[in-house]
Amino acid sequence: MINKYCKSKLTVYTDDFSIYNYLNEHPQVECHYSVNHSQKEYANGKNHVNNAENRHSIIRPYLNIFRGVSKKNLAKYLIIIQYVINYKTDWPLESLKTIIK
Repeated sequence: MINKYCKSKLTVYTDDFSIYNYLNEHPQVECHYSVNHSQKEYANGKNHVNNAENRHSIIRPYLNIFRGVSKKNLAKYLIIIQYVINYKTDWPLESLKTIIK
């Protein structure tokens, strides 16, 4: 997956799940930092891995507006939500005004 989606050197932040143990061996991974959840460590300096979990909790209320999102259209809905989050607009009227301008 790294070869498919990443072209340059990477710094990777993960938790201590064993599937990530071999990331250091990949030629594109320059640095691999992890936090040890099993020892109740959830952050270590700038290393924390709650971003994905955080995004999920933010995205769910937006998706609830659409009441059932098909897998086929999920990427389109996520683009809209990404726009709303990145530009900090009021949903949905302000977003539409900004897009139409």
